[in-house]
Amino acid sequence: MQEYSKFRVMPMNEAAITLAENGKIGALNLLFKRHPYSLAPFMLDILAAIPETIPVQTYVQLLPGKSPPASIAVREEDWVECDNMVSFINKLSENHDLSSQIRTEPVVKRLLGSFWPSTDELAVWYKHRARDIDSYSGLLDNCLCLIDFACQKGIYELKQFHEDISYLHQLVYADNDGEMSTNMSLVAWEQLSDYEKFRTMLHGCKEENVVESLRNKAIPFMHKRAHSVTLANQEQVADGHSVVENTRGESFLVRWLKEISLANKLDVCLLVIEEGCRELQSSGFFKNEVEVVDCALECVYLFTVTDRWSTKAAILSKLPCKQASEIYIGFLEQRYKVAEGHIEAGRLFAFYQVPKPMSFFLEAHSDEKGVKQIIRLILSKFIRRQPSQSDHEWANMWRDMLCLREKAFPFLDLEYLFTEFCRGLLKAGKFSLARSYLRGTSSASLATEKAEKLVIQAAREYFFSASSLSCSEIWKAKECLNLFPSSRNVKAEADIIDALTVKLPYLGVTLLPVQFRQIKDPMEIIKVAVSSQAGAYLHVDELIEVAKLLGLNSWDEISSVEEIIAREAAVAGDLQLAFDLCLVLAKKGHGLVWDLCAALARGPLENMDISSRKQLLGFALSHCDEESISELLHAWKDLDMQRQCETLMTLSGTNSPNFSVQGSSVISLPGYSIQDIVDLKNSSELVDGFNSTDQELHISIKNTLSLVAKSLPVENGTNWDLLLQENGKILSFAAIQLPWLLELTRKEEYSKKFTSGLIPRKQYVSVRTQAVITILSWLARNGFAPRDELITSLAKSIIEPPVTEEEDVIGCSFLLNLVDAFSGVQVIEEQLRTRESYLETCSIMNVGMTYSILHNTGVDCEGPTQRRELLLGKFRSKNKLLNSDDINRIDEVQSTFWREWKLKLEEKKRVAEHSRFLEQIIPGVETARFLSGDASYIESVIFSLIESLKLEKKHTLKDILKLADTYGLNREDVILRYLTSILISEIWTNDDIMAEISEIKGEILDYAAETIKTISLIVYPAVDGCNKHRLAYIYSLLSDCYKKLEESKEPLPMILSDQSNAFSLGLVHYYKVIEQECKGISFVKDLNFKNITGLGGLNLQCFSNEVYAHTDEFSLEALSEMVKTLVSIYKDPEPEGLISWQDVRKHYVLHSLTNLKDRIGREFSTKNPENFLNISSELEQIYELCRKHIKLLEPSDALVIMKQYLIVVIPPDRAYGNVPDNSTWQDCLIFLLNFWLRLTEEMQEFASTDISVEKISFHPDCLMSCLKVFMRLVMEDSVSPSQGWSTIVDYVNHGFMEDPSLDIFTFCRAMIFAGCGFASISEVFVEALRHHVTTVTAPAVTEFHDIPHLYLKVLEPILQDLASGPHEHQNLYQLMSSLSNLEGDLDELKEVRCAVWERIARFSEDLLLASDVRVHVLELMQFITGKSMKGLSSELQLNVHPWIGWDKSLYASNKSLSTLNEGLPEQIDTSSRFTSTLVALRSSQLMAAISPGFEITPDDLSTVDTAVSCFLKLCAVANADPHYDVLVAILEEWEGLFVIKKEEEAFAVLTNEENKWSNDDWDEGWESFQEIEPSENEKKGDSLSIHPLHKCWTEIFKGLIKASQVRDILKLIDQSISKSGGVLLDEDDARSLNDIVLGVDCFMASKMMLLLPYEGLRLESLTALENRLKQEGTSNIGSDHEFLILVLSSGILSTVINKSSFGTVFSYVCYLVGNLSPQFQEAQLARLGQKGSNEHGDTKGDILFLFARILLPMFVSELINADQQILAGLVVTKFMHTEASSFRLINIAEASLRRYLDRQLQVREHDKTAPYGTSCEPLKNTVSSLREKLGHSLQCTQIFA
Repeated sequence: MQEYSKFRVMPMNEAAITLAENGKIGALNLLFKRHPYSLAPFMLDILAAIPETIPVQTYVQLLPGKSPPASIAVREEDWVECDNMVSFINKLSENHDLSSQIRTEPVVKRLLGSFWPSTDELAVWYKHRARDIDSYSGLLDNCLCLIDFACQKGIYELKQFHEDISYLHQLVYADNDGEMSTNMSLVAWEQLSDYEKFRTMLHGCKEENVVESLRNKAIPFMHKRAHSVTLANQEQVADGHSVVENTRGESFLVRWLKEISLANKLDVCLLVIEEGCRELQSSGFFKNEVEVVDCALECVYLFTVTDRWSTKAAILSKLPCKQASEIYIGFLEQRYKVAEGHIEAGRLFAFYQVPKPMSFFLEAHSDEKGVKQIIRLILSKFIRRQPSQSDHEWANMWRDMLCLREKAFPFLDLEYLFTEFCRGLLKAGKFSLARSYLRGTSSASLATEKAEKLVIQAAREYFFSASSLSCSEIWKAKECLNLFPSSRNVKAEADIIDALTVKLPYLGVTLLPVQFRQIKDPMEIIKVAVSSQAGAYLHVDELIEVAKLLGLNSWDEISSVEEIIAREAAVAGDLQLAFDLCLVLAKKGHGLVWDLCAALARGPLENMDISSRKQLLGFALSHCDEESISELLHAWKDLDMQRQCETLMTLSGTNSPNFSVQGSSVISLPGYSIQDIVDLKNSSELVDGFNSTDQELHISIKNTLSLVAKSLPVENGTNWDLLLQENGKILSFAAIQLPWLLELTRKEEYSKKFTSGLIPRKQYVSVRTQAVITILSWLARNGFAPRDELITSLAKSIIEPPVTEEEDVIGCSFLLNLVDAFSGVQVIEEQLRTRESYLETCSIMNVGMTYSILHNTGVDCEGPTQRRELLLGKFRSKNKLLNSDDINRIDEVQSTFWREWKLKLEEKKRVAEHSRFLEQIIPGVETARFLSGDASYIESVIFSLIESLKLEKKHTLKDILKLADTYGLNREDVILRYLTSILISEIWTNDDIMAEISEIKGEILDYAAETIKTISLIVYPAVDGCNKHRLAYIYSLLSDCYKKLEESKEPLPMILSDQSNAFSLGLVHYYKVIEQECKGISFVKDLNFKNITGLGGLNLQCFSNEVYAHTDEFSLEALSEMVKTLVSIYKDPEPEGLISWQDVRKHYVLHSLTNLKDRIGREFSTKNPENFLNISSELEQIYELCRKHIKLLEPSDALVIMKQYLIVVIPPDRAYGNVPDNSTWQDCLIFLLNFWLRLTEEMQEFASTDISVEKISFHPDCLMSCLKVFMRLVMEDSVSPSQGWSTIVDYVNHGFMEDPSLDIFTFCRAMIFAGCGFASISEVFVEALRHHVTTVTAPAVTEFHDIPHLYLKVLEPILQDLASGPHEHQNLYQLMSSLSNLEGDLDELKEVRCAVWERIARFSEDLLLASDVRVHVLELMQFITGKSMKGLSSELQLNVHPWIGWDKSLYASNKSLSTLNEGLPEQIDTSSRFTSTLVALRSSQLMAAISPGFEITPDDLSTVDTAVSCFLKLCAVANADPHYDVLVAILEEWEGLFVIKKEEEAFAVLTNEENKWSNDDWDEGWESFQEIEPSENEKKGDSLSIHPLHKCWTEIFKGLIKASQVRDILKLIDQSISKSGGVLLDEDDARSLNDIVLGVDCFMASKMMLLLPYEGLRLESLTALENRLKQEGTSNIGSDHEFLILVLSSGILSTVINKSSFGTVFSYVCYLVGNLSPQFQEAQLARLGQKGSNEHGDTKGDILFLFARILLPMFVSELINADQQILAGLVVTKFMHTEASSFRLINIAEASLRRYLDRQLQVREHDKTAPYGTSCEPLKNTVSSLREKLGHSLQCTQIFA
């Protein structure tokens, strides 16, 4: 009641809120129904009070909609609830207690009216309510439900809010299996932007669920919210303003993909882009193709991972296809390609361990330096990889570098990239590979200078990194430099290395490369080397070589090195070496060594001559400083005087007197030290101590001086006495040399001229003259004036005849120094009297006149200077004639002398000039007869002179004509003779002739008729036809002459008989033409133009031969044009013997081909393919050169020549057969085929002209179609090089047919004969035939319409040749082998095989063929079936390959497809028909040795019974021992037939049994399979196979027994063991033979039976042997190792041991073992004594070796298996120990046995293939079988032993 009371007074809205807060939805609902108008204003607050955890569905009816309810169920109004009540209530205060209580619902309705919140208010409330629910309860379901109901109630403004909550709900309540859930609140979710919501939807998605999340949530959300969203990216700048950049609309997905790309989620990105591109329009991931491509490109650049390049490439690969979209046009296409390239570049960077993100490549162009550094880093890391990289890997790297440049770094210079790569190769030591790259590649190359620089840099790095002079870096540096051995710069670098590593250590200098690097001047190294050790300077050549190696190559540098050595030698006292070097340096002009040269020149070296000293001193004077000039000049004068004296002594053969004066000495070379020589001392120091005791001597010296010198002037204050006292040099010379020199001037014998070079420009002077000159030189040097007599003597000696004008001038010059000038006049007058020569007389006359003029004019000279200038002027004009004034002046001074002398001189001069003129023209002429006018003499001399012009070129025409005119000779005759001589002469050139006769050319033409006659009859025959320049000039001269005659209308002379042709052509024109042609080919050496043409016309007999003989590459054009011009002279009809200009070109082309073909024949070798490739290249070059000539020929001729080009390079016959199948010869073949293709294409052009195919007899198009396919087969290795070469050669020999189908046939036949496979042949044939059929010119019908006909056509002539006689079978073998493999079209192959098989089969059945031919063919057929047959020739096995998959039986049954069950026996019989025939024929051939007429037919071999019957007939014919060998051979032939038949039948039965498994009851009785055990007899019968021809073998064995050849039976039975034919004898046959042999030899019978597998017969024979041994004993039998072998191999020894009835046999076996054991031991001791000789070299040795290795171990094993271990142990102990007492040591038997068995096992493991020589015969196979059994037996005995 209290609550109710409280409720009554409580405001309605508060009550409602209370109910809502308590969750009393039902009461609240009721309250809203009863009081809708009262609660309507508070409705939203009331509903907000409902707890958030209460499901919305419980109060959904309370939730407001967009509009109030259409009808509100309210009770009916009470009467009191009227308007008055409303007014009353309004008057009450709000806080009145009754206000709320009396407000009934109708009153409230009237009071307030209807109230309902607005839509916006409702929307706001709903959102707020949803947020509260999520915030306070987290029940997002309630939120979603609330908003959902709101939307249902018409508040559509909440639709987007509903979607937001829905997406959040999906995220919050996502399945944890595939997606990641989130705990985000609704408020937080609302605060997110649309993109952030999109991103949140995909948060945590993985590869396996991202696509599903996108499809289910994110993509729908994106389409609804962000269909066209524009994102504005803002940046904050420094001033605080925000700058809005240009924005572009991009979808949420694109933006999200970029973000995950930054996070390196490549797989997610790949899946999204792949899914988006899969169905671009329907998936909705992207707007269009542009967006997806642009997004993908941006994403791949945002990835920062560097190891996922494949994923990046996959992303790009998923983009829309280019062909299906237009987005790739323009910039986007470029970006796509760039991105692909960047991915490839990134992959390469990762591979080379320099990973970079993809964004790096976008900005790489701005950091070129960084990119280059990365390139170098890649190379550096690649070099350091271990193990070192191969050449192939380096080649791959270069391709990768090119790829990097192409894809990512196009701004990099290719040359830089190539340079860095080559540098890497050099650093890695890949020198051979670097050499090939530095020579240039197809993609890049380096200039030689840059390559050399690169190599030098690499070598320096190696060299300077060397830690010692012997480390590997030195070798690497040298190898690096060897890449350019011929380069000057590289050689210089190598020289430095050689100098430091070899030369300098030899000189004692060890200089490490790093030390050398620090030395700036290499000269310092030389200085160190010179002074490094005592005597180092002596190695001059080595030091200079080191200097050159170090780069000191210039003259100055070498000179500096020599200077260093010279100074070091001088310091060391080796003056001779220093002198030699200084002499060389002086010649070179090395001025820095002048001081040393001066010191040595004045030094004490005794063997230094004066000239050398002067040379050194003169050099020093040329380069010394100013202070030293004076001293060196004094020394020079002393040396010069001494040299002159020595020269005179040498020439005169006398010596100066050995005279000395106290206080003086002869100065030669003072013996001072080097420092004293450099510091020149005054010579006066050597003259101290003069006294009065030498007064007489001084008087004598003064008298001598007075003879040559004038007295000293007193005014100088000196006299002779004082001078001689003070100057010892003057005293010494005057006392010693001067008297001697005066004596030389007085003696007549010294007046001959034979010295030279003493007077300038005078070649020869006498000794006397030289002595005078020496005296004058000494006087001048010491300041003494010479006497006139001395000067006169010198002048006389100079102008003494014979003399030249220059010598006269020199003599006159000396005369001008005389004090008394008239003394000179006397000298000149004397010379005028004595001289006889005209020139010498004229010369002395001119000298005399000059002398007079000079003296006349010299009077006015005031001093020596003026006088000197006057002399110089006169001498410069010495050739100038005297003018009249000079002569008059001379006449005035000496009129009488000069007038008389002049008249006499003029007369003499006239005669001399005339004689001189004749002598000059005609040497040796008798001038007196000429001057007397002897006409005959004059004519003969002049004509002889003209004749001499043939041998000597002298331009004497004017002189000769002058003589002719002077002496009255015929001018015309002289001119023609002169012309004849110079034209015939080979010395005169055309230019010389034209220049010589230029002035008389008109006269020669005036004598035109005589000139033509002279040239035609005399000149032309004498001129060599090879002298084409002379002939051309002659033709020109003849043309001018005939032209002159035509102009003057004079008759033309007919001089030659064949000149009629030239007359008809016009002589002027004719000679002008041949003149031009002769000039045009004048360069052709040895061409005789007379063989081309004569004066009367062309030389038809020699014309073609001469042209062809001199046609080459250089003369072809000229000769062709010449022939064209010359032949054009003739009109139709042309005379015989002429050739056309095209013939010349044709000859040249064919000749070049012939030469090359001959060269191939000489040089071809299969071991040298490079040579052949060079020749082929040369052929191609020849063709290039000749191609232009070929095009000028007629098409038919051109095709003929081009056919020659096809065959010229083919190797000689049979030389190609050994061409190896390697890549080099393949390259040669491909090169040749390419050349052939080119030729055939060009031949096709010729063939397409108007000439007919019949004329050319060749179809290039057919060959071209074959060659294209054939070359492709060669390149694909389907055709080997040897097969290719054989094909080409065979085609050349038989191809080029008129019929194109025949040409195709020839090519395919060549392929067949070459051994090509069927697939290749078929491909060529089909392609060629298809091309042939489609051509216009192809015939309508061809016989080669398919490949079977082709093979039959090829096969037919082979079979015909085979039938006609013995021929090579190689072509047949190749044809059959070409069908051996299953290749190509198998159906077509089967048809060809069947066709060929059928034809050969029919051929083999031809009974008219020789038997050997049929045998050969049948053997071939047998072999290709793949079934081996005995007796097949090795030739077949080597050359023929069986047909794989060929079943002749199927063909024989007419290719029936019936089952095996239906026709098997018939098929077997048919398939063996050929085999039977073959065997029958071969048997007949063998039987011919017994009975030539006996013939075996295939019917005789149809069954075993017929064969046995036939063989019995053969045996009946055999009657001699050799016949049995023939029978055995025949039977072996038959074995191949019947054993094969037996195996085929067995196989057929087995096949039948297998085919029964197809029945339904195949599994019946399976349970009882193991219950049925075969009987022992059945087992034995099954295991034992009897030979089908055992009856025949029985007959042979009987015959052999009769012939006492039982051992042969053993051999035959033993041989059968290794065969599969079965036992040769059945048991009955064996028993009958045993009975026969037992009666003869028990041992042999036992051996036979032991070889046969019949136990009963073995025991019977052993029983008979036992009885015999008991009767006769074993002492007389001896050792029989064969019996021991057979007993052990048969396995019967255990039976013999265990049965006492065979005791004697066992004893014999033991006897055999005991007998062979000591023999083996003795043989072993003997072998050891011989130190390792062969242990089984003879038969006995082989037997003993066999015994020790097989028989004894097998015997011991058999004993153990028979439970006779003790006996076995004793045998082994006896064998191992030689003492008899060892048998008592039973306790060691077991150990010995074990050791022996172990040893035998080891020996067997290491001796499995040991031979046993002839000891195994005739039981070779038995021994082999026994050897195999031994291993198993030894292993078994290990258990028992």
